[in-house]
Amino acid sequence: MNSILTIELTHVAATGEAVGRDEEGRAVLVSDAIPGETVEVEIAAEAKRWRRGILRKVVTTSPDRVEAPCPHFGPRHPVTSAEGQPLNRSWRRAGCAGCQWQHIDYERQLSLKREIIVNILAREARPGKTRQKSRQIAEQLVADVIAIGAPADEPSKDTPVVLEFGFRSQMKFDLARSQRLTLTDRHQEPMAVDTCLLHHSQLAELFAGFSNDRGGEARAEDDDPSPQHGSPAVLRVTLAVDGTADSLSESAKGVLVLHSEKDNPPNLELDLPVNVFFLHETEDPSLELLVGDWSYTLQVAGHQLAAYPQLGGGALDAHLLANEVLAAVAADLLELKTFEHILELWAGIGARAAVMSEQAATIVAVEEAELPAAALRTNLEMFDNADAWHGEMLPTIRKLRRGQYSFDAALITPPGGQIDPELFSLLTRMRIRRCALITEDPARLARALADLDKEGYRLTNVQPVDLQPHQPGATLVARFDRK
Repeated sequence: MNSILTIELTHVAATGEAVGRDEEGRAVLVSDAIPGETVEVEIAAEAKRWRRGILRKVVTTSPDRVEAPCPHFGPRHPVTSAEGQPLNRSWRRAGCAGCQWQHIDYERQLSLKREIIVNILAREARPGKTRQKSRQIAEQLVADVIAIGAPADEPSKDTPVVLEFGFRSQMKFDLARSQRLTLTDRHQEPMAVDTCLLHHSQLAELFAGFSNDRGGEARAEDDDPSPQHGSPAVLRVTLAVDGTADSLSESAKGVLVLHSEKDNPPNLELDLPVNVFFLHETEDPSLELLVGDWSYTLQVAGHQLAAYPQLGGGALDAHLLANEVLAAVAADLLELKTFEHILELWAGIGARAAVMSEQAATIVAVEEAELPAAALRTNLEMFDNADAWHGEMLPTIRKLRRGQYSFDAALITPPGGQIDPELFSLLTRMRIRRCALITEDPARLARALADLDKEGYRLTNVQPVDLQPHQPGATLVARFDRK
């Protein structure tokens, strides 16, 4: 270990690292590099079949390498070109673990994401009799990754084509004893950041207002903050916005969730237009409203919807256009007709149902969680062809089946990416011909294909959508047809 190695990188790993092979044939994984580059790395870890290298020098530079705009991106050590020029001038402020690919041109990011998905499907699902055939089938199944266009009321030459930055409407932070919001760095240690380019302008305002005196002031304190008193009152903070305006206001409030393992809410001083909640994190978590209102307004495809605090951590919760885009992609992938009837499972607050209701005769939306289900009922009341159900998923589907509901297609967004074959068995018995599954976990999808095939559904298309620019992940909309 700690030896220096010069290596040509040929492909990308599922982790987002670039990969090459050493003279012994072992895979060498390198962060902050790009397939196609020749690099000089310091070996920091190794096993029988792999080694992990720390990038020190880029000997041959990829034409897809760009300068990362965020000062917190990249390794916390200098990386140079073959000529000795620095490639990461802000390395002293770097080390954030949030983004992995800001050094890669965005178009190349999209192709690498697709390559990762194809590799996972071919390896984990093994749809063909040989490795080569499995790869060919996976290539046919996976479409090019969709990049989300940047919204603009008045497009101009300066308007970005895609929404690479400014798309996040929610983010969770650790709150250190210093009361500074921190993210996790590459060594799994807390790291204070003064900005995040992924933030929507409202979220950036809320972040700045909570962090310092600019735009507001907030402080969450224990009665006794001394070290011997134990853990601080607030361990983590979730910041969220609706993304419907450029800045926060009384009509466009932010959401602040204080996470704690203690029983009592902390003392709070705040001068921001926000709804504040206290989340008591135990085996049976409870949410308490401290300031403002339980719900806020969310605009989706022109519809004003009621929303409650979103406590998820995935791209579906964090991207301000996720629901609108995924609903449109699913409707297109399912080839919905205006005379067809749709079943949506894990419908959330009804944002996707609101979009799809205009493309179908009727839609029944089912949600398990109590708060989203309450918003779902409220939001779907404005649609004559939409009906909201609340209850545990499998028993609720059985009730629908006993009630002789008939559906042509289903949209499924299971929490945590869980894929239950019994669910698809019920959908088969309901004679639902087409299903669209939304997931952020291609490996779990691939491993479930054999079981779903036994239940009567075969995978026909996979449409990736980029809700995570500058990270290797993508959100998949997978179409299944009843055999």
